[in-house]
Amino acid sequence: MAQFKQYELKNGSKKWLFKTYLGIDEVTGKQLTTTRRGFDTLKEAKLEEKRLQHEVIENGFNRKKVITFQELYDTWLEQYRLSVKPSSVAIAQRYAKNQILPVFAKIKLDKLTVSFCQKVVNGWHKEYKQYSYLRKQTSQILKYGVSIEVIKDNPMAKTTLPRKKEEDKKINFYSKEELNEFLDFTEGIANYKIFTFFRILGYTGMRKSEVLSLQWKDVDFDNKTLNIGKTLAIDEFNKVIIQEPKTTASVRQIYIDQETINILKRWRTTQRQYYFARGINIRDDKQFMFTDTKNRLYYPQIANDWLKWLYRKNKDLKVITPHGFRHTHCSLLFESGVNIQEVQERLGHKDIKTTMNIYTHVTEKAIKKTGDVFAKFMEN
Repeated sequence: MAQFKQYELKNGSKKWLFKTYLGIDEVTGKQLTTTRRGFDTLKEAKLEEKRLQHEVIENGFNRKKVITFQELYDTWLEQYRLSVKPSSVAIAQRYAKNQILPVFAKIKLDKLTVSFCQKVVNGWHKEYKQYSYLRKQTSQILKYGVSIEVIKDNPMAKTTLPRKKEEDKKINFYSKEELNEFLDFTEGIANYKIFTFFRILGYTGMRKSEVLSLQWKDVDFDNKTLNIGKTLAIDEFNKVIIQEPKTTASVRQIYIDQETINILKRWRTTQRQYYFARGINIRDDKQFMFTDTKNRLYYPQIANDWLKWLYRKNKDLKVITPHGFRHTHCSLLFESGVNIQEVQERLGHKDIKTTMNIYTHVTEKAIKKTGDVFAKFMEN
């Protein structure tokens, strides 16, 4: 039975409280009672007591109540950390902080509707290229809320993803001549570390994070091979880490040409001399190929910074991104006659679609070559 009582505050005003029995907790076996205060009228106190009894009947004692999206997000993030790599957590946190939480954080879960979520998705579509990822992550958070029974359904999952934007895609790769021009200029103006870095990018098709994680033990100078099996990333605390690549296909061994081997040998000697002069012994084969003046790992952004510096020095160079060197390598492999499967394996793609998506644009030379081949066929 519930007990209701009126009491007096220090300022002389009067309030109502109630004390009620809620039943036996099936998990702990203990009797549960609760006291609630601060009601202006007896009627308000009785209504709250009935609501509380109904909630216990519906939900039990131990159901975790998440009131707002922010609380659900915090709970989801704890679990997410246990299932993905640190870099994935960092990416999820960045998008949540900048785009998702500013919209959803204070909203009570039971107030979320499909129409509201659709309005948000449409707004993201207008503003961000990553609108699909934002919708996916928000839906993932709400799906977790359904699984832990703090929300009945997932309104974001019922939204419609807007049509992908049609954009004029800038060709983000070099022709053979353009790559040679870039490397010749880089070798002449930059230090040997920067030149070596971009030589590897252009002649292996590796991702910049894969190159920045390379150690000297990964190179077999005699057999001219490079073992690729890790990647450099940033965790949620903004620290540089080395972790496993995204897929098993990214773990691979590739062959490199003799000139690239010679460049690596020269860079290894130069690197050792540089650090020895500063009292740092790096003869251990676990030494990383590319480190800063204090022999610390670089942040991935360093590749972009080097590239911007080079383009400032030579306005005539065609501008591409660090990832564009991977596209370049893919394109030139196709142009040189390498088959699709070999390109796929060299680049470490999980499926052939990824390889073909890179090669959506062919070089001007490849187009001309197609015309020449057809003409010769017709002449015979």
